[in-house]
Amino acid sequence: MAEKRKLAFYIRLSDADEEVKAGTKDESNSITGQRKLLYAYIKKTEEFAGFEVLEYFDDGYSGTMFNNRAEFQRLIQDAELGRFECIIVKDFSRFGRDYLEVGNYLEFVFPAMGMRFISVNDNYDSDRNFGVTGGMDVAYKNLIYQLYSMDLSRKVKSARRTRNLSGEYTASFVCYGYKKDPDDKHKLIIDEEAAKVVVEIFSLIIAGYNASEVARMLNERKIPTRVQNQWKNGINYVPVHNKGDYMWDNSEVIAIVQNEQYKGIMIQNKCETVGFGDNKKVRKRNKEDWSVVEGAIPRIVSDEMFDEVNKMLRVEARGIEKSTKKRKKNLFICPYCGRKLMNSSAVCTPKLLCPKRRMVRTGECQQIFMLKSEAQDKVLEITKEICRTLIQEEELKKASKDKRKVTSDEYLISELKAEYDRISNSTVSCYQSYREGKYTKEEYVQLRKKNQELLADLENQISDLQEKVANQEPDAEEKIEQLTQYSMLEQYDGDVLSNIIDKVLIYNDKDIEVVFKGENFIRNAV
Repeated sequence: MAEKRKLAFYIRLSDADEEVKAGTKDESNSITGQRKLLYAYIKKTEEFAGFEVLEYFDDGYSGTMFNNRAEFQRLIQDAELGRFECIIVKDFSRFGRDYLEVGNYLEFVFPAMGMRFISVNDNYDSDRNFGVTGGMDVAYKNLIYQLYSMDLSRKVKSARRTRNLSGEYTASFVCYGYKKDPDDKHKLIIDEEAAKVVVEIFSLIIAGYNASEVARMLNERKIPTRVQNQWKNGINYVPVHNKGDYMWDNSEVIAIVQNEQYKGIMIQNKCETVGFGDNKKVRKRNKEDWSVVEGAIPRIVSDEMFDEVNKMLRVEARGIEKSTKKRKKNLFICPYCGRKLMNSSAVCTPKLLCPKRRMVRTGECQQIFMLKSEAQDKVLEITKEICRTLIQEEELKKASKDKRKVTSDEYLISELKAEYDRISNSTVSCYQSYREGKYTKEEYVQLRKKNQELLADLENQISDLQEKVANQEPDAEEKIEQLTQYSMLEQYDGDVLSNIIDKVLIYNDKDIEVVFKGENFIRNAV
């Protein structure tokens, strides 16, 4: 029996269409609505009688981006493998809102595959429209879709800011001590259990305990942290800087006592998303641009308590900020919890300690204790000894063979790039000739497919050569020179040594392990 012919449905619902799910927006854009429309289309189109339908759904993805849509990527991969012969969508905006990228697929990618593309509501069928003036109409529609998407994004941001200034809470997560009202997700209410911890933290600071001591007390009583409290409330969130133990530390305590929201002030829009499509990025707003509404949420602490605590911790907070700036060149790491070791407060003889010792009274982290000068001297000694050994090895290699000759790889790369540009320009010329009627559609598709194969082969060759050049070992003389510089260091310099050292682990028995950057670590310094 002959295998059934196949076609593909691509259906997308964006984040902006979330109201469909709530029943407050037209159902036509929903997954169900799009699916019904596409099945109705093939039912009334005789040529698709008996075709098997493969369905691809992207639920909750913006049309301005293509790379992050899992089902879209699977659709393209299956199209390349020839698993179906036609793609059908409701309209161009469901396929994508970036008019340049959509046009690229319609005019180049799908013709090269021999893939038919149909947009039902746009009355577009590549078998009828490709190569005629309808292409201008397609480009115009795609441009309108992209402009609409940009305008929609601006309107959504403006509407959210307006709601924020009216006292509505629109963020995904809430600060420790609050939770969303079950009856109104845009309203915050007090989380009684967590709020008691917040008040206790303020009270302990006033009683004379510092932030580290407060953190240790909370850990000893196994009080849930902010993250653990969110898990308890059903919110799946994992912080970026995850040490795996989720313990209170002094920075968590200070973040709480400096948070003005506990005075009943709702603060939102501290950050903003800028850019569009694949070029989005998040940046911090200026404080005057935040959305601040006093009295919008229940108060947990009084103004007097808040001001008194922050006055007491002002010096400690400045100290934390200063030490944080120094950590960039700190190579010393606790092997048990992964935190960077800190300096003790002793001015004359500073020691390296694990910050976790301030959070708990027992454990392996508690036993890490080494003079900073002693640790630095050991690291310097180990580094210099290894460099001297490598210098001897390089001298032996140099004596046993001629100096390596310069290869012509860079020249070959430039020649291949020139050939790549020539074929790319030829592809554009072929397309223009096809538009002018000098080639038939079949001839154009065949030429383009051949050029695509040539370009792919050239890309692979260029990539392989570039990788080969990047991985070439430095010249022996250069390596020996660099190694000599490190072997002659007179004193420890974290900035210099960080070029070749990844981290230094200090164990509770005062053993030191220096982890260099890869087997051929000196390459990182050259």
